[in-house]
Amino acid sequence: KDQIDIFFARANILHKEKKFKESAENLKLANKLKLSIYPSEPNIFIKKSASLHNESKKLKINQQQSINYPQSIFIVGMPRSGSTLVESILSMNSDVYDLGEINIFEKSFLEWKKNNQEKSLNNIYQKKITKDVNKYKITTNKWLYNYQYAGIIANEIFNPKIIYCFRNPLDNILSIYRAHFARGNNYSSSLVDCAKIYLDQKQIMTKYQNEFGSKIYKLNYDLLVSDYRKEIKSLVCWLGWKWNDSYLSPHLSKRSISTRSNVEVRSPINSKSVGGWKNYKEMLKPAIEIINQFDEYKETNEN
Repeated sequence: KDQIDIFFARANILHKEKKFKESAENLKLANKLKLSIYPSEPNIFIKKSASLHNESKKLKINQQQSINYPQSIFIVGMPRSGSTLVESILSMNSDVYDLGEINIFEKSFLEWKKNNQEKSLNNIYQKKITKDVNKYKITTNKWLYNYQYAGIIANEIFNPKIIYCFRNPLDNILSIYRAHFARGNNYSSSLVDCAKIYLDQKQIMTKYQNEFGSKIYKLNYDLLVSDYRKEIKSLVCWLGWKWNDSYLSPHLSKRSISTRSNVEVRSPINSKSVGGWKNYKEMLKPAIEIINQFDEYKETNEN
């Protein structure tokens, strides 16, 4: 484990020095060692996505839902997809209570299933939220893998808003591969498995968008950082919120941030990370081969 830490640290230093070839070598060593300790099991993850989608098709939209009910916002997508920046933007609204990355929806769902769906899933979920939320009108939940539950959220949670964050697949995969997550996300150490899970979440979210389009907002990180005023205004409008220029300066937020994106969101919005995958094109070949099987990505990833 110490060697893994050292190789990741070297990779980060070399990356900052723009010695990308040497950085890539250290990343491969670090992730190879990490896989020997924490095996990647992407198929379990992918089967779960399919199972939950089938589960959602059995449900009907809860008739008690009301637009007057407090908003429950779920920020979903892959890790390192711009979700922390989105959460920071939304937190500039004083009516928002930021739940952070907390896996309470899945716990609520499992409890709901255990009780044979006798209780309202919405009520179970709301009870798991800290009491401090009562003075707020809106909550944001950034447990990213809730994208697997998007259909169940759309059906069972009152007044849900799902913000689906995504970015260029190879920039996303590179960022995940470089991240050295402290726990979970074991697939992150395999470029092939990163690509498989990226495509799985892309496909499953496309299905949910077709089924629950009005409740899901697609937020393209690349567009957000290149024209943030336009994209933030579009998001705020979709949420039905009153505009405030503070949304344009999320780096001024005083809230605490515990994810690996802490440094990025403390800086003004910028596009420095867009296209960074090109510096690691050779290393990313295993992922490129998988991603290029989908025509919508092929041209972008070959350039």
